Amino acid sequence: MEAAQGLTNVKGLYMRGFRVEKERYILHELSLCANKRVLHVGCTNSPTTVGRWRRGNLLHDKLCKLAKEINAKVIGIDIDDSAIAFLRQKMPGEIIEHVDAHKLSDYFTGDDRFDLIIAGDVIEHLPNPGIFLESCARVLAPTGKITISTVNSFGVTRFVKALVFHEAVHSEHTAYYSHKTMKRLLEMSGLEGREFGYYRYPEGVSRPTLNHIVSTFIDTATGIIWPNLSEGVIVNAYLTKLPGSVDPPSPPGVTA
Repeated sequence: MEAAQGLTNVKGLYMRGFRVEKERYILHELSLCANKRVLHVGCTNSPTTVGRWRRGNLLHDKLCKLAKEINAKVIGIDIDDSAIAFLRQKMPGEIIEHVDAHKLSDYFTGDDRFDLIIAGDVIEHLPNPGIFLESCARVLAPTGKITISTVNSFGVTRFVKALVFHEAVHSEHTAYYSHKTMKRLLEMSGLEGREFGYYRYPEGVSRPTLNHIVSTFIDTATGIIWPNLSEGVIVNAYLTKLPGSVDPPSPPGVTA
C-alpha cells in the first residue's frame, strides 16, 4: 500500500505512518470550525444510542458541547426515528433531523452549505456510497471538507479471526475500504482525498470482553510497525470540479 498522503501533525495527531484515536481526531477537526456550519451524518450512533448516552461517550453530544465553546452550529441527521426522538429529548435546543444521507440536497438547499461534514463510521453501512458522497459534495461549502472514518479492509484483527474460520464483519456493514479504494470512490464522486490516516481499535469500552481485549492487543502490537493494518481509516476530502459547475476555490494553503 502506498504511503498515506498529507502529513498532519497537530497536538500529537499524526496521519502518515502514525495512528490516531478516532473521536479525538474528529473533535480536533471540529475545533477548527469556529463560527461555521457543521453537519454530523449518522449522529445517533444507532442502535447503541441509549447505552452511549448513559456512559457519556456519545460522539454527537461531545460535538455539540464543543460547538458551543467555539460558536459553531452543528446539525445532526439520522434515519432511526426512535434514536432521534431519544436525543431530541436529551438534547433540547439541538437540531437533530430525519434526513436520508443519499439525498442531502433535497433537505439542505440554496446557500444552506456546510464547512465541515462529519461521516464517522457511516459509509460502510450504506447501500449506495457513491451517491452518498455526491450528495455530500452538493451541500459542501467551496472550501469545506468532509471527514470520513470507516473500517479498514486490511485491518489485521479480521485476518487473524479468519484463520479460525470466523468472519468478523458487522451484520449491518456492506463494504470495507482501503485508502486506495476510498480515494477512487471520492474521485468518482467529485471529491479529492488529501489527508489519509488510520485509527486504532475502539477505546473507552466500559465492559471490555475477551474478544475486545484480544483484538485491542493484536491491533496495538501490529499498528506500531504497520499502521496500514489498523482497525480503520480516516480521510479528509475536498471538492473538485463537479459536472456542470465551475472549479471551487482551493482550501486555505493549497495551491490549485
